[in-house]
Amino acid sequence: MKAAKQAAILVLVAVISSLIAYSITSQLTPVQTQTITITKSVFVTESTPTVEDDYREAAEELLRDVMKWVEETRGLKFKENVSFKVLTREWVIEHWGKGFLNLTEVKIEETILKALFLISPEFNLTKFKIGTSGYTVAASSGNTVYVVREYFDPYDEQRAGSILAHELTHILQGEYFDLQEPKTSDEKNALLALVEGDANLVGYLYFESHGGGARVRIRENALDPMDALWYFPYMYGEAFVKYVYAKKGWSGVNELYNNPPTSTTEVLHPEKYLEGWKPLKASFQEKIENGWILMLRDTLGEFFIRQMLRRHLSYQEANQSAEGWSGDVIELYEKNDTYLLRWKILWETERDVEEFATSFEKILQRVGAMRLDENEWKTGFETLTLSRSGTCVTITITYTANPSETASQAIITAVRF
Repeated sequence: MKAAKQAAILVLVAVISSLIAYSITSQLTPVQTQTITITKSVFVTESTPTVEDDYREAAEELLRDVMKWVEETRGLKFKENVSFKVLTREWVIEHWGKGFLNLTEVKIEETILKALFLISPEFNLTKFKIGTSGYTVAASSGNTVYVVREYFDPYDEQRAGSILAHELTHILQGEYFDLQEPKTSDEKNALLALVEGDANLVGYLYFESHGGGARVRIRENALDPMDALWYFPYMYGEAFVKYVYAKKGWSGVNELYNNPPTSTTEVLHPEKYLEGWKPLKASFQEKIENGWILMLRDTLGEFFIRQMLRRHLSYQEANQSAEGWSGDVIELYEKNDTYLLRWKILWETERDVEEFATSFEKILQRVGAMRLDENEWKTGFETLTLSRSGTCVTITITYTANPSETASQAIITAVRF
């Protein structure tokens, strides 16, 4: 494979990581995150920190041994020599946290999350995204593996070896496979779940084959919904790839890169993927004019809906009400510091629509909304209208941020067609 192709898959992973990297809060300690690796495509300058010779020699010796194991296990040979660099947590936060943020994109994300009740009006998404970078354990770019000194102990063969096996798998992915650039956030999450799930499975197999015991696994219902959004590829990617591996072996896993999942639904329900299920494409026929400027058009997917509901409802109800998703499209417009958001969600059955509608109305009650009539609701900063017909739900939101940033003024209309 050409170097450009190898870089492309890593750039893709970096973009996906940036778009979904919300935050790992105190629920995830550095000890728990030692088996989590965030892949980034980076340019490392001469200011990269250095470490003592004994540490480096031990790490490089382990790297050579793990490379041989990964080649035998994964059935793929490295096409190029692999380099190794050691970073510090402080360096990672400074260069991969602050340096990777696009503040315009973060502002758009923050607006959507606040309008959909996932975060409070005072929540600072930029601050949380920067903090997330401090949990990076290892990374890969091109044919180089990077490890973070505080989280990587080369003398712990089981754990350090599994981390290296994970990152070496990313290098093989770049050398052998070519993924098309995803078109939506939901598809990005699905592709990252494939990439990280493949690497996580190889890392786990290394850990297990070298005498490792049970791993610490983070359960979705133990996470804050925002943390779960960030953690999705690492929480569900391995299970998805393992499901395919159990049925079709590594050749089946390799084939995933030629026909990757395009939605979080396929990752959450791998049987649907193997049955050939694909999401429907949702769109709006009505145009938004009168000076509104389109800022974003995207698809959020089943897992996002699940976390939106879970912010206010039980884990079980959120899962049930999000199932049956078959497609969605969200658009965000801006005019004179006011945002207009509309979100159309397609469902498989009218029963799915009813379950979602019931859960959404419960959210309105829990955020203190007052029902004005059958379809209209109002809170201190929001007015909402709900109606439904068939298997399509549309939520339209007009959101005006408070200039003082201490509260938000919003008018929200949720209409189901």
